[in-house]
Formats: sequence, structure tokens, C-alpha cells
Amino acid sequence: MRRAYKFFLFLYPRGHRDQFADEMTQVFEEAAAERRAQGRSWYVRFALSEVAGLIGGAAEAWMVSQRPPKAPDTSPLFLPQELREAQQRVDANVAAMVQAIANHQFERARFLSDQERVARANLSSLRDKYGIGDDPGHYQCS
Repeated sequence: MRRAYKFFLFLYPRGHRDQFADEMTQVFEEAAAERRAQGRSWYVRFALSEVAGLIGGAAEAWMVSQRPPKAPDTSPLFLPQELREAQQRVDANVAAMVQAIANHQFERARFLSDQERVARANLSSLRDKYGIGDDPGHYQCS
């Protein structure tokens, strides 16, 4: 059965085999010895389930290996602190500017608009630094 098990390991992608084949074979041999001790019928059931598991595992390993690389997580919890703080400054400037416009404080709104431009430029440079592209929206970091 060991030869058959090793044969079925060739269904896995090479990288997966290189990384896990020895450990998988060792675990299989230990479990096979336990099942042999329980009797022939237990061993046959075990062997059939292992073959099915190998085929299913190989199919899954191939599907995983064919997936494109996952983009970095850019949810607020995983953003660097300085990037979150820069986004918060932009958000605060926008909120204050809206408040100023609503209260007809146009000079203050112009000042806040300038502050927002500076904050957005800083945010853009930090996004470049961390390899997170600009998008039309922004990350809520409240």
C-alpha cells in the first residue's frame, strides 16, 4: 500500500509534494500500522478512504495553486497606523469644511480646503510607500 500511496502523491503539484510528501507518508504509515492491528476490514476501509482523500486533496491543491495571488488586505484594521492617521486627517478636514460651508464660514472653508489638499497629498505618498493604490473612495478609519 505504501507504493500506491506514494504513487497517488504524484497527483499533487510539485511544490506541495516537495513540502509535504515526507510528512504525509510518515503519518500514513503510522495510521496504516494502527489499522492493520485492528483487522483486515478496518485496513481496507482505511486504505480506500486514504486514496479518496489523496485524490480530493490533490484536486484542491491544484485549484489553490492556480488561483491568482491574493491582494494585500487593505481593510482599516490591517493598514499601517500612519496611513490610518493620514486618512483620518483627510476625513476630519472634509467634515470640518462641510460644517464651515453649512454655517456660511467661507473663509474657514477655503482654509480647510487647502489643509485637505495637503492631507490628501500626504495620504497619497503614504499609499505609494505601502503599495496601496489610490482608489476613488477611501478607507473609513474612524
